[in-house]
Amino acid sequence: MADWPVFVLTLPGDEARRAPLMTQLAAMELVAEPVLGVDGRQGLPPEYEPEIDRAAARARMGRSMTDGEFACALSHRAIYRRIVEDGLPGAIVLEDDTILSPGFSALAKEPSLLHLRLLLIDYAYGRAIPFSGRRLGVMRRYRLAYSCTMANAYFVNAEGALLLLRATSPVSACADWPCCLFGLKAWALAPRLATHQPPEPGRVSHLDAQRNELTAGAPPVRDGFGLSGLGASIRRRVSVRIGRPKGQR
Repeated sequence: MADWPVFVLTLPGDEARRAPLMTQLAAMELVAEPVLGVDGRQGLPPEYEPEIDRAAARARMGRSMTDGEFACALSHRAIYRRIVEDGLPGAIVLEDDTILSPGFSALAKEPSLLHLRLLLIDYAYGRAIPFSGRRLGVMRRYRLAYSCTMANAYFVNAEGALLLLRATSPVSACADWPCCLFGLKAWALAPRLATHQPPEPGRVSHLDAQRNELTAGAPPVRDGFGLSGLGASIRRRVSVRIGRPKGQR
């Protein structure tokens, strides 16, 4: 059995926020490393400007990306870079508000993950290629038909990390996801083995607050995310829902 590195992406001062996840991981006898991400809560630190492309983000998304979105994407990019530069075969990446399901402990020791560029452990609006289900230990994985959302829980191997690092150099898209997941040959677990903490009643996260100010009236994202072109249109038409009942994320 493999013991994959588990990186918990968090921010300075968020010890209380990540404590439930760290407790869960410890109870599963999994060793996790907190990784401090880029803090964009008070604006993007100027030293990161050379690593992003604001104009390309506007052209790609139909709106400006917020500093918080850039900071989040840069944080995930730093983990891709670490996997590549440290010669790691792969790693599991969890954002600090992730809540794990019991089956996660087996997944974290699954050696066959090595052959998957990217496996989404949690996601929203997932749709898969029909009849693409494959066994993954005692679980099942499905080949994604096109990009979905959420980057709070995933496994990425060395090849996937290199491709994602190239796609984020410079950063011009949100962390979820900088390139077409169908083209990346990404997979998703069903059922999902993670979710994330719901926001406190009446509270909107700093990232969501920034995003909501900019997305009002913005057109839907299309280019570069696997949603355009004849092939994508066919995939979209024949794809099947995974990890969720009809009408849910």
